[in-house]
Amino acid sequence: MGGGRIVAAALLLAAACAARRPGPSTEYSGFLDDYSLLHRGGQGEVALLYRNPQARWTSYDKVLFEPVTLWRSGRKSLDPVPEGDLLRLISDLEDAIRRRLGTGFQLVEAPAPGTMRIRLAITEARATDPVLDVLRGRGGADVTPGDGPLDPETRRFIEHAEIEGEIRDANTNQLLAAGVDRRRREGAHPIDTWADVDRALAFWAERVCGRLEARTRGAQQ
Repeated sequence: MGGGRIVAAALLLAAACAARRPGPSTEYSGFLDDYSLLHRGGQGEVALLYRNPQARWTSYDKVLFEPVTLWRSGRKSLDPVPEGDLLRLISDLEDAIRRRLGTGFQLVEAPAPGTMRIRLAITEARATDPVLDVLRGRGGADVTPGDGPLDPETRRFIEHAEIEGEIRDANTNQLLAAGVDRRRREGAHPIDTWADVDRALAFWAERVCGRLEARTRGAQQ
């Protein structure tokens, strides 16, 4: 699978009051702390974003990248989508981001001076859902292999899912940036196969991580 790690699922089911943070918009999953900070992104940026105007971006050269998760509305909400496909999406997104970050930053496993902590999730849940289910990965999973056609239900899921993320100072927990992005954009190529998925994720990782790299080098304000 393109050198990516194989992951398995640990389904962590929790009551909504425990799984969500206070006060998120009902249009979003609750993965982020405060959706009211977001505004529409510009050309080449994610759809909705927040960037802390006080962040000292050039002071960061390391990244602590947390495992990607998938947030869904209860244990049964995505039953039509093969579980191996969901695990493949988590794994492929994590691998694409980790590979691209590794070309511009030192990847670390613990907070240190000059370290950003990055969290990402694929979300298909809403804050009003009575129960949220968080899908995580760990070694030894039965992940969908190959580059062939997508299951129709997987393709529909990809069309509607979002990617949410945040960047914090790993030492102080100061929020540096947050965003929400949707895969489908006007004029985007159709996603029909796993090869298409991997190309799209690699493109997304290049766009997002490339802008972050430029900002930490002082090339963007």
